[in-house]
Amino acid sequence: MSIVEDHRDALDQLLAPAPEAPAPPAPPRKKRWARLVLLVAAVLVVSLAVGAVALWRSAPAVGHLGDPFSAIPAADRPTVEAAAGTAQNILLIGSDSRANGTGDKGDEDDDDGASTAPEVDWTRGGQRSDVLAVLHLSADGRSAAMISIPRDSWVPVPGYGTTKVNAAFAYGGAELAVRTVEQLTGVRIDHVVAIDFSGFARITDALGGVKICVPKTVTDHLGTVAAGCQVMDGQQALTYVRQRKTLAGGDFDRERRQQNWMRSVLAGATDRGLLSDPAKLADVVGAVAASVRTDDGLGEPQLLAMAVDHRDLRAANVAFLQAPLASPATGREGSQSVVYLDPAAGAELWQAVKADDVATWVAAHPTATLGDTVR
Repeated sequence: MSIVEDHRDALDQLLAPAPEAPAPPAPPRKKRWARLVLLVAAVLVVSLAVGAVALWRSAPAVGHLGDPFSAIPAADRPTVEAAAGTAQNILLIGSDSRANGTGDKGDEDDDDGASTAPEVDWTRGGQRSDVLAVLHLSADGRSAAMISIPRDSWVPVPGYGTTKVNAAFAYGGAELAVRTVEQLTGVRIDHVVAIDFSGFARITDALGGVKICVPKTVTDHLGTVAAGCQVMDGQQALTYVRQRKTLAGGDFDRERRQQNWMRSVLAGATDRGLLSDPAKLADVVGAVAASVRTDDGLGEPQLLAMAVDHRDLRAANVAFLQAPLASPATGREGSQSVVYLDPAAGAELWQAVKADDVATWVAAHPTATLGDTVR
């Protein structure tokens, strides 16, 4: 029997209805499914693992970005440490969706908005990466970490000198984004997943809304996000994750809000027992499929394997982190406002990722994780 067939058999066992007698209690089954839905909830791409189950049940296919790795010389890529085993690192790219597939501009919100363009252009030069993060999936399948890299980070981009990290995707697509992040972190990237900002709204609405607590009312040209704990619909969530100019921490606070949204999706999915509701599951998988693109190497067999290998992932073991910042963290390079990273502190974190030992780093830096209160 092939590896793919083995994974399909495992998924079929998970999907199979419980026997009529004796019937296992419902809560354990929901828990089992909740561990799979973490891949949707916690970090978007991992939702593809749940999506893989639905793909096996003829859900919409996820689009592809091509092969961003084939043109990168092997000698230029980081090595994989033996201690990492089968751990995986996925580069997450979030786009502001400024152009559609025809190259026409959609409705824009000055320098940080999402477009209403119906189709996203993922080709070189078609998008900027407003969100950039490394998703680390541990070898044992029981923990994960999402490490955000601020979009204005002032870093070397191969062939373009030192510039903002989000320029890499605009200049050279997924391939240059991979080369830039690998050079910056020393971490070898296994896969790439891109999502457009409209996906925030689609996925939120498919879930029936997500609960988010806001400590203080924030109003800007995008709209108003009221204080208090509330169930946000897609449009409200989109406003929440896009606001920055009236937040004390600017882009840093927006980055944390995006992580908080992901955490809230996780909580909402597990609270509702998403995978016990076939209709809602189909809506969520459809929303994910419409909003993301993966590299060619992340096909059905890999998604099926990911779904099985991470079925025991638990919410408490998903860490949301940020690449360590220098002090001061912001400054100017010519006319540009930029973010400076801390090379020494960053090296420690990225080494923990390479060694598949992020938990030890988090234990030594407890304040680095996303807090309960997010502006």
